[in-house]
Amino acid sequence: MAQLVVVEWAEEHGLRSSESGCCPRWLLRNASKQCEPDVCGNYGSGPRNDERWLDHSIFWLKDGLPTAITSSPYSVREDDRSRIEQWQESGLVAAFGGPGWYGYGTTQIIIWHPERLASVYLAEDADRLLRHSK
Repeated sequence: MAQLVVVEWAEEHGLRSSESGCCPRWLLRNASKQCEPDVCGNYGSGPRNDERWLDHSIFWLKDGLPTAITSSPYSVREDDRSRIEQWQESGLVAAFGGPGWYGYGTTQIIIWHPERLASVYLAEDADRLLRHSK
């Protein structure tokens, strides 16, 4: 059910998944290729660590360009929020909201490039959809 939720969400936004995504720096690129490990925020390197809040992440393209990242961490700490705010200073937009599509008590985070995707709404909670389908 969780996969269905995120796939439907992506289709409604005109997105397709990418295996090349790595961290929000990827969203700032004009091509879908991974960052070098020494500059990527998803490899736990020093103060640029995005690894924790990028738990259960999926990287999305629109028109072949890096456009959005969805993640569903089990919790979002204050240092995670501060890190996401730093990415927002780079021109990206982020949204937090309710239960993550992954389920199991996760929290939903979406970060996107606003010039490639004007607006985003949060995906439905898979657990809630499962309860309603019974």
